[in-house]
Amino acid sequence: MKFIFEHPTQMQVGKGHEIASRGDSSEETRKDWKTKGGWSWYYLLIALLILFLSSCESTALYTSENNMPRGRATQPQQRQTSRVSGNAEYMVASWYGNEFHGRATASGEIFNMYDFTAAHRTLPFGTKLRLKNEETNKEVIVTINDRGPVSTERDIDVSYRVAQELDFVNAGIMRLRVEFLD
Repeated sequence: MKFIFEHPTQMQVGKGHEIASRGDSSEETRKDWKTKGGWSWYYLLIALLILFLSSCESTALYTSENNMPRGRATQPQQRQTSRVSGNAEYMVASWYGNEFHGRATASGEIFNMYDFTAAHRTLPFGTKLRLKNEETNKEVIVTINDRGPVSTERDIDVSYRVAQELDFVNAGIMRLRVEFLD
């Protein structure tokens, strides 16, 4: 009769052999156990644990770096904007302010709700835009320093100050004429 034990304190035992117990610390017993595959199931267990843990991914909705959704999905699809002659177009804008005031933007700058800044999903940081509210004929120049908006219903987020200057704080959103400045 043959007994097979795969535990660090025991070794494979055949007919006529004694079972190595915890008290047996002979070098030969330990060596024999290692050569007969005693560690193989430990390696398998560790490999399965690593595989399981590597398949787990954080599903946090926002990162602390830029307050934008993250994950395996690609960026939200940019809404089609209607082009105007030259390098101008129309975008649906919303504003953000107090909740993000003093926090870092995606560009690394600290957001100031009283600056003339804006967030866009794809425009390079530092891009200057002239935004115009055609209902009031007021316009301002903003600099892109953040990523957003999160909502796919809007194209650009502007700071509270920009929304004040363009008279749409109460409305919350506004269709603006956007001109790209060089």
